[in-house]
Amino acid sequence: MKEKNLTKKAKTIVVTVLTVYLLTVATNLGEFWPFSIFPMFSQGGKTWSRSVVREIPPSDSVSWDVSQLESLPGLPFSVKSNGVDPIDLANFVSKTTTWDSVRVAALERMLFGGATPDRKLMIFKVQGRLTERDGVDVAATPYVLISPGIDLVNPSL
Repeated sequence: MKEKNLTKKAKTIVVTVLTVYLLTVATNLGEFWPFSIFPMFSQGGKTWSRSVVREIPPSDSVSWDVSQLESLPGLPFSVKSNGVDPIDLANFVSKTTTWDSVRVAALERMLFGGATPDRKLMIFKVQGRLTERDGVDVAATPYVLISPGIDLVNPSL
């Protein structure tokens, strides 16, 4: 009789722990320590992604072509000195699957804090991967252009 109660109790504990684990990890896109998706914990050697923001001169035309990090247009825009956490921005850009007007407005709010944009900013998703020769290949894809008059999303997204 005691063995049946202990077995039932053990099964209940295991099911409860697994349920809590699955719910916690599933609702946070894998961002639950120690099961994090950060490369230092579980993704070593795999493709990584970050975001880069560049200030585009008003007279420059917009190109949606993928480019190398060294040849990005415009000047660097420091998100950190403008009150935006770079990791939060990278997560926002990399985890957004549908770029509708609501998501673009949220990105604009993140960068400008609700104020009207006073400059032209291009947000790039930068992805890096290891090459076969122990090098790193980095490509920057333009995602969103935020400007005073209009916001544009890369048509290929």
